[in-house]
Amino acid sequence: MYLPLIVLVVNIFLASAQSALQNLKNDVKAGRVPMRGVNLGGWLVAEYWMTSASPAWNGVPTNLANQGEYQTMKHLGHAKGDVQFKAHRDTYITEQDFREIAAAKMNTVRIPVGYWITGFDNQPGGDPEGWKVYAPDGINYLDRAIREWAPKYNLLVLISLHAAKGSQNGNDHSSPADPGNSHWSQYPENVRNTLDAVEWLARRYNNDPAFLGIGLLNEPTRTTNEGVLKQYYYDAYGRIRQFSDCLLTVAPLLYQQGPYDSDWAKFMPPPQFHGIRHEWHRYQIWGYEGWNKDRLISYAENDLKNDMKNWKGNWLFIGEWSIASSASFNDDDLRRYARAQIAAFAESPGGWTYWTWKFYNDDGSRNAWSMRAMLNRGLIQL
Repeated sequence: MYLPLIVLVVNIFLASAQSALQNLKNDVKAGRVPMRGVNLGGWLVAEYWMTSASPAWNGVPTNLANQGEYQTMKHLGHAKGDVQFKAHRDTYITEQDFREIAAAKMNTVRIPVGYWITGFDNQPGGDPEGWKVYAPDGINYLDRAIREWAPKYNLLVLISLHAAKGSQNGNDHSSPADPGNSHWSQYPENVRNTLDAVEWLARRYNNDPAFLGIGLLNEPTRTTNEGVLKQYYYDAYGRIRQFSDCLLTVAPLLYQQGPYDSDWAKFMPPPQFHGIRHEWHRYQIWGYEGWNKDRLISYAENDLKNDMKNWKGNWLFIGEWSIASSASFNDDDLRRYARAQIAAFAESPGGWTYWTWKFYNDDGSRNAWSMRAMLNRGLIQL
């Protein structure tokens, strides 16, 4: 006799949770609430430097592992590689991580994916069979993140197209077939494949309450043709806006991370375009070697903050940042450094996502790349 009442209560609770998540999504998209979140780096696009303890890399020479998933799976083959990457995906990020991220008062997770997650390549040319090299079933984990874990903990998911066919930067996190080289913008079939991938992902998750949007391309480097890149953004916007008003982020070339670089401040302006965030990755690491802690803190408190203020284009979103550096920090200074960056990024209406949530098996570490470690030690305070 009590079963109908229990079902009613559960349904009311689920409807209330879904409504709260939808309200959060509306607020983020409208700019009333900034993203405050973290990247699940190294999970669905594996990176050896963060996950060297993972079973994914068993039997893989370090030089190959450092070149990314493509070279690793090519070395392992499916008989070994599929099993090892399944174990990696099962153990590296779990529901417990979503629980902890929500408990830390964050509202967004940014999840890097590769083009192969779609399970198809309809564009002839280049290597149309390349997607088959990767371990299959990554989409099942993205489904679980967006459809189970994120809504359960009132978190939004921003998908990042991290690894495009042909590679947009040649780095391990774009899983290049030709390590160190980028061919994405040189061949139209690569760009068309990327368009297919982001449209497919947007269609798959468009009606899911936790789905916030898509970062259309992660860290294209100067080897990428800027004109091709901009046209890709126009074309992706056109395709996706036919059926979805999800958030879309556009990233400039990796060296164009300032308010006056090229003409990005005038790119895809409102009201003609809507739901766009301009994505910067403002690390104080590469190019800052040899800087001591006081200089880095001063830079974050002044130069970084001023760059945020001086940007005049679409609302900024800091897709990646970190308090990791080559400088030596004590705990008090590291807290101050974190506060300085967070204060600077408060000037970006789109908010931020830290790189990264954790390293594989880094419990108890003082690794500044690991937001989980920094939160647990009180060195990042939200």
